[in-house]
Order: sequence, then C-alpha cells, then structure tokens
Amino acid sequence: MGNESVGARVRVEGRRLRLSPGVEGASERDVPLLSGSLQYYRMERAAWRPALEGLAAMSLPIVELYVPWGVHEEAPGRFDFGDRDPKKDLGALLDLVHETGLLAFVRPGPHINAEMTWFGLPERIVHDRGCQARSPRQNPVVLMFPPLMFPVPSYASTTYLAEVGRWYDAVAAVVAPRLWPNGPVALAQVDNEAAFYFRNGPYCQDYHPDAVARWRDMLRAQYESLDEVAAAHRRRYLSWEDVRPPLAFDAKDAPDLAIHLDWARFHEHLLSTSVTWMRERLEQAGVRGIPMAHNVPLGERGLPVSLPDLEQRFDLVGLDFYHSRREHLHVRRRALYMAGTLRFPYAPELGVGAPFWFTPLAHEDSLHTALVALAYGLRGFNLYMAVERDRWYGAPIDVEGRRRAGSGVWKSLLDTLVATRFDELERKAAVGLVLPREHAQLARVTHLFGAASPSTFDALGIGADAVCREDTFGFAEPIQIASTEHIDRLALALDAVDVPYVFVDGDAPVEQLARCRVLVCPSFEVASPERWERLAEAARRGSRVFLSPRVPTLDVSIRPKVFAPIPGSEVVSLATRAEAEALAARLAHDAALRAPATIRALTDVDDRLEVTVHQQRATGADGAELAAIRVVFCMNPTSRKARARVTFVEGATAPERLADALTGEAFDVVEGSFEVALPASSARMLVVERPSAEIGLTSSGDVAGAPSKSQRPRARARKAGSSRTPEGGES
Repeated sequence: MGNESVGARVRVEGRRLRLSPGVEGASERDVPLLSGSLQYYRMERAAWRPALEGLAAMSLPIVELYVPWGVHEEAPGRFDFGDRDPKKDLGALLDLVHETGLLAFVRPGPHINAEMTWFGLPERIVHDRGCQARSPRQNPVVLMFPPLMFPVPSYASTTYLAEVGRWYDAVAAVVAPRLWPNGPVALAQVDNEAAFYFRNGPYCQDYHPDAVARWRDMLRAQYESLDEVAAAHRRRYLSWEDVRPPLAFDAKDAPDLAIHLDWARFHEHLLSTSVTWMRERLEQAGVRGIPMAHNVPLGERGLPVSLPDLEQRFDLVGLDFYHSRREHLHVRRRALYMAGTLRFPYAPELGVGAPFWFTPLAHEDSLHTALVALAYGLRGFNLYMAVERDRWYGAPIDVEGRRRAGSGVWKSLLDTLVATRFDELERKAAVGLVLPREHAQLARVTHLFGAASPSTFDALGIGADAVCREDTFGFAEPIQIASTEHIDRLALALDAVDVPYVFVDGDAPVEQLARCRVLVCPSFEVASPERWERLAEAARRGSRVFLSPRVPTLDVSIRPKVFAPIPGSEVVSLATRAEAEALAARLAHDAALRAPATIRALTDVDDRLEVTVHQQRATGADGAELAAIRVVFCMNPTSRKARARVTFVEGATAPERLADALTGEAFDVVEGSFEVALPASSARMLVVERPSAEIGLTSSGDVAGAPSKSQRPRARARKAGSSRTPEGGES
C-alpha cells in the first residue's frame, strides 16, 4: 500500500520526500528524510519559534511532532486545541512551522509513549474494560513501565478502535487543512512501536473476545475448512466457537507445534491489520495524499512483527535506535538487517539522549550509534529528542531553542549527509543472509521467560533464540536455535575474509531478495512454501542460493509438503565453524563479492577494526557504469585505541584525498592506502574530497563531494591519534 493515489501531494521517492505542488508550471522538489523531535505541549508557547529556528540552524528540514490524545482531550468528545491552553494550539504551531520554512512529520498515535503517563492515551481509555487487552485468564494486561504502570489497550477491541476513530476525526480537523502545500505537514505516522506495548510474550495477550474472533477469521482464510483446522491443531472442533487459542505452550512433538505457530502468526497478523486500519481511518478523516509511516522498537528479532509486511502497508517503516558505544555489534546487526530487508533503511527514532530511567547514554553514545548505523545502511532518521523537554536529557537544543555543546557535531554530520546526497549512495553487499520468519516464530512460542518477552532479551543484545527451549520435537536439531547459529557462524566467517553481507528477512519480497547475487538460507524440516517460492524466483532472476543443511519436508502447519528444487541451489552445512569458513572462502574467491577496501590494525589490538565504503552509481565519459567512492567509514569497536591502514583493493579506483566529516582532518591516499587513528569505541566518517582523476563522471544528479569549508566544524582538525571526541557547540 503506497501513496501513489491520484492527488498525492507528497510521496517517498527513492529515499527522499518528493513534494508536488499540484500547480501547473510549478516544479517538484525533494527533501532528505532528516528530522528532529519537538514536543510542543511540554514547552512554553514563547519557546516554539526559537526551538524551530534551532532545528533549522542544525540543518534539519523537518520537525517531528507527537500529538498526544490524552493531552488534547478534556472529556469524551471534547478537545482543546488551543481554545483554553495556548500550549495546545497545534494549528498555530503548524502555521509557525510553515512560516519558518520547515516541513512537519505529525504522529497522532493513538499510542505515542513519549515517556508519558498512560503513553499519551486518555486515562479513561486505559481503564475502560472494553478497551483493555486480556490475559489468558481474562484479566487486564498491565504494563509495568515508568512513570506509572497501567492496563494496555487491545489492538482488536472494536470499542477501542471506535474511540481511536473519534480522536482521528478531531486531530484531522486541525491537520488536514495544513497538509502540504497549504501547510507544512508532509508526513504522518499512525500508532507507535506496535508491539503489544512491550507485553509481547507469546502467551501474555491478546485473549480479548474481539481478538479471538479475529483469530478464527485468520484461520478460516488460512485453512480450507473447520476439519482442516482441527486436523492441523490435533483438536476436536465441532464448531468455530470451539477454536480457541492456546493459553500456554504444551507441544511435545512436531505436530503439536501447528496451533502454536498459528498463534504466533496471528500476533503478527493482528498488529499489521490493526495499524493498517488506523492508517485508513486517518486518511478517511482527511489526512491523505502524504506518506504514512510506522516505527518498530528495539528487540525486533523477538517481536511479533514482520517488517516486510508493514512495508507493504506503509510508505515508510523503520527501526528505533537507542544504544551505547559498547553495543556497536548490536547496532551493526540491526542496520544490516534494515539494509537487506527494507527499500529505505530509516530510523523513525534515532536516540539523542534518553529518559532518566533508561540505560545512561552520553552524547558520544548517540553519535557513535548514528555513525555505525549509517556505515551499515541507514539512510534517513529522526533525531529523538532534538529539543529538550521533561523526563529527558541529552538533547542538542534546550527548551529555549539554544544549541548546546555537541550540537555543532550533529550539524556537521547533517550537512555532510545533505552535501554528499548520502541517501543515494550504496554500500556494496552482494551476499544476503536470509532469516526465515517461521524459525523466529518457533523461537517465540518456545520462549522460556513468560512476560519477560523475547524482544526484551533481543533488545539487551542476548538474542531471542538464546532464551527458548532446546527441545527438538523430533527434528534433527532444535530449529529455533540452530537457524540463528548457522547464520551467525557464516557472518563471522565472511567478516574474516572481507566479504560484505546483509541480513534479509524471510518475508522480504522477491525484489529485495534478488538484489543479492548470493543468498544463504537456513533450511530445516519446516519451511514456508511462500518464502521457498520467493527464493526460487530470486534464483530464476540470477541469485545463487545456498541452503543449510537440508531441503524441508513440512509446511508451517507441520503438514507434509514436497518442495520443488530451487534452480541452481546447493545444499551445504553450516553446522560447524570449519564448514562456515569453507563456504566463506568459496565466496571470497569471487572478486565481485569482496569489499572495495580492507582495514588492518598497525598497533597491538585484536583484528576487529571495520571499514565500509559507500559509492555513487554513475556513468563514465565512455558510457560505462562506474561506482565512484564517496564516503568511507572506519570503526574501532574495541576498548583500545588503534592505528590502522585502509587499502583500496584492486579494481576499486582509490580516491586521492579524504576528510573527516566532523573534524576536517585530511588524509592523502598514497598508492591505494592511507592510515587513520581510531580511538577506542570510535567511528569516523571520511568524505572523498577529490575522486581519482581517472574517473570522469557525467551528471546523474548534483552530487557534491566533501562538505565545503563553511560546512565543517570551526574547530581545527585534531592531531592524528587524539582520543578526544570532537565537540561542536556554538557560543
């Protein structure tokens, strides 16, 4: 579901917003998807303009605005949008945004979190029995989260959704007249982090009567008859009223798994169809003709959410990033997953600071997270929070609109992303490591820690598969654990031989799969026939497919299934480190799969330094397609400082000179190599100042090189080897 409908004012085109005035003779323009959060209802009205000007001064073209239902509702059906409290005048704020030349990204929930009591919902809603999600015993499902625990709503409740519709009508009355070009609103989001309010253990919820009815509807569509459902579930069903969801995990063998896997799929189905209903309802209320977005919180490998499915329903979908420097590898994996799975790797919330009850995060943590995510695929983001407010620290702009120390570094980064048109650049990664969703669903239902959900452990970097049962259920090995182990072994082996890769969700469309010249997929007894066919189609389009360790024999309902051979595929084993290294060595023999540059430590540190190269596809003077190097990231995830040599491999035309985007320090490339100092737990973004004289590019878009001198930080370049983090606050 895109927004290609007639009359669309704004659309996501490539990795930017394309604005169409709709006036004959007027030209379209595009805007990079870079924004910053401002929460107007927590500020004095007099501070709005200085804060907006502060965002613009940081080179952010878009302001992101939560619109909290619980703040604006005074009583059922009665709302204050500035009639009584000036801080709630959303219309006046949007008019001011338009006046300052910014665009607006509006997020009216209904759930917004924003570290608010009841997550921005009205108190009456969370305490309405008809709205509440239900536990297996029909009790309210309570979220124990600061600042106050509360019962969460049900995504299936018709009572709740009707209330949401009335809220959308009220907020749309303010927003719809201010859609671009009549106003600044160019992007909207429905709901927030749809993951059952972090109460997403496989048997925590939702047993609301309306959810159970939708469970039966899903099964009707999935199976041919009630008898087929009964046979798959190994239950006796005399009527559809007998088809009840499982209350706890009780499978003893493989056939017992069918009902539990159906329940896991239902969780994904319920969330995706409910937020789709919200999108359609907001559009019905008048907010249409602009792209719609949705965000997914940390812990995505343990969540009942399919990113590819959401991307088919929304114009923009992404993951939230809140990480410390010590979580470098976790950030890297999440960015590689987005790069392999989504058309547009985007972060609706890229943390700058944190709430006081969160893991302590410093300015350096947020900047490091941003650089590493960009290095491995991120191409757009919303800085959350860009402007300070209560229950938060670390924002680069204070509540009066003044830029704090460190804001200059963010401005330098943003200027560089715009100047290089970074969203158009590509990191070479021709190998895709496929993550079958049915294996993740099996890991979810075999989770051992109840309400401490799989996503919680994944968000902590432990991994959802590390906290599930080790039962084999009659299979050759515990699929729920072995699937991830096979992929992780190969990922480590590919890192060792400098072969870049991405992670691809098994639900990804064939167009995404076929972008990879090589696809490696865990393959055990159970497989989704739909995913298998997408792999086969990718193979027919030219991808080479490796399966580990066997061809499946059962579908996701644990029924026998003959899977047709995938053209040109090869069955291998990744059960041991040696086997993974053998496949990685084979792939490394193909020069087209290897990285354009390598990095090696010159000092006494372990060999875990990282480099990524980002290139611009262009046409040479002779008409041949070229890949001009524009940006290089050098990273040191270790706890010791290092000095490294970066070498551009044969066939990758090395640039002549690079400069650090944040410090201005320059690096001359001599005989295809240069040296760089990397402090402990650091990442550096180096921009090509002069491409090789051998490359003569014709115009494929106005792509600049490094930032101009006026765009760089005013501080002098640091001496090589200095471990200080650059500061760029303005006086």
